[in-house]
Amino acid sequence: MKVKISNTELKRMLNISKRKQTVNGKQQAQVESCVLLVDLHDARITSLTRDLTGLTGVVAQCESDKSFLIPIPDIDRVLGVIALHGEVLTITYGENKLLFKSAGKRTTLDASLDAKAFTHTQETISEFYDKSMSLAEKVDAENGVYHGNDGNEYPAFSSFEVNVRDLYDACRCDTINGQRLNRYTLEMRTDGFYVTVGDPSLGQTESKVDVETTFLFNDFKWNFDGGLDELFKGFTGKVKLNFFDFREHGQGIRFSASFGNGEYAFQSGMLG
Repeated sequence: MKVKISNTELKRMLNISKRKQTVNGKQQAQVESCVLLVDLHDARITSLTRDLTGLTGVVAQCESDKSFLIPIPDIDRVLGVIALHGEVLTITYGENKLLFKSAGKRTTLDASLDAKAFTHTQETISEFYDKSMSLAEKVDAENGVYHGNDGNEYPAFSSFEVNVRDLYDACRCDTINGQRLNRYTLEMRTDGFYVTVGDPSLGQTESKVDVETTFLFNDFKWNFDGGLDELFKGFTGKVKLNFFDFREHGQGIRFSASFGNGEYAFQSGMLG
């Protein structure tokens, strides 16, 4: 089983999928391993975060004559391999081995769908991928709909479009004076959309993010974590944000972000 893919695009997909965030002052990846779904001309990574509160779906063009799954046993390890390979990358998977080839280079790496999804878990990469795909079926980021476990459809109660670079610029202010609190207050007011990050003792920043298109309007205010600065860093263009209100169910507010081309993210809000 073989696929040809852009090295640059694969790096981008893997770095976004890691969903880095800061916990107790230390940066950590919320995703350590994942599965690359090769579907003829598209390669996709869909992965839940370790704490099951976030989901990311990214895609890139590729060339293959069949559809199959490639286990990425350790994202950082694979990034370390392809860092020294050329732009046109061919990946072959078979007999629990990955073979990376580019102009004049070949690197072999052990890989299995039965490997652990995370360092401290018994859950396999394959099992965690199935769990990720189960949630992915519930999230329709493009149309702003969440399909609940009860069989009901929950449409977004507030939905609008912003420039993702403006959103990233607002979220990254969480790093002012080295804070990295990993706490983002997202708020829709009658006069616009706001992102507040940071502690006043080191610098709290409120940013107004211009709304380019409004699909549904309801005001709200809720806190999120999940390393949103690192998430939005990997995208360009416009992003459609859909907010789902589960407060009456005791589950707070959640949002999906649609970046176009089938790429999206989902994040549950903080409850504490």
